[in-house]
Amino acid sequence: MENFNREEVKEEVLKVGKWKRFFFMTVYAFAIQFALNIALVIAFIQFLFFLFTSKINEALFNFNKQIFLFFDDTLSFLLFQTEAMPFPFKKSLDEDSDKNAPEIVEGEADVIQEDESEVVNDSEDKPVDSEEEKEEDPKS
Repeated sequence: MENFNREEVKEEVLKVGKWKRFFFMTVYAFAIQFALNIALVIAFIQFLFFLFTSKINEALFNFNKQIFLFFDDTLSFLLFQTEAMPFPFKKSLDEDSDKNAPEIVEGEADVIQEDESEVVNDSEDKPVDSEEEKEEDPKS
């Protein structure tokens, strides 16, 4: 076994980041227990909807998805699979999808004005298409 330097161990133990994580792990451990109780109640209510209507309640189904995501994120945090903290610290899916959206850049354009001498009257070069225009045109 390696010899441990007491000062190094003391520095590691007293790091604020580690105690902060321990605090949030404790809070999320209680939160996940509370969320489990809510999930079980919702499962029972969803069964009642299914029993009487043969359909599931869409609103409860969507809420179940959110609870499932919370369980997944929280267990990943508690089991050191990730350092990212779950809800309410986690960015929402909408924010994540905004990263993939194309960036809109606003800018101003310089307007270039042409000299009047360079502008040619286009009406002389256009062919006449309709019968009425042919009659009105003095050149034809």
